[in-house]
Amino acid sequence: MSVPSYISTATVAVEIEACQDNCKDYNWLISPIDEVNQLFTVFMTSSIDGETYIIEFKFDNYPESPYLIDFRCPKSGHTGISAAYPKFSGDSFFNQTNGQGVICHPCSRKAYAGYTGIHTDWQAPNWRAIAGGLINLNAILDTIYTRISNKTYYDGRMV
Repeated sequence: MSVPSYISTATVAVEIEACQDNCKDYNWLISPIDEVNQLFTVFMTSSIDGETYIIEFKFDNYPESPYLIDFRCPKSGHTGISAAYPKFSGDSFFNQTNGQGVICHPCSRKAYAGYTGIHTDWQAPNWRAIAGGLINLNAILDTIYTRISNKTYYDGRMV
């Protein structure tokens, strides 16, 4: 079943509102919602090296399907390339496949079959049951920010 775009947009607006305290505390900048293309971006800066990351969230069919999360390179503007992604050696959350970066977690549709195909066994309609606590925007952003602010495991951008 497909979620009507106005429901996806309303759901995302509520999730963005719930992030406002963290936006102020951590200097995250969330763009206005692009209702036509059903996407928004988040600008986030590593407290370690000052690298800015641009995270693109596509939300068609949300919340039935997870966000399609990708990173956009601030220098080239290209989306999905490895150089747009953070390099983190503490776990496989930020991963690479076929020359692309990917968030390897059920909260990101890009890790599923039909996208990068890393997890052909995952089913998008079941994503909330397998995503642990990463079932809303604030939790996802907090997880990304925690990793790019971890002096032990964060190592700049992927190359």
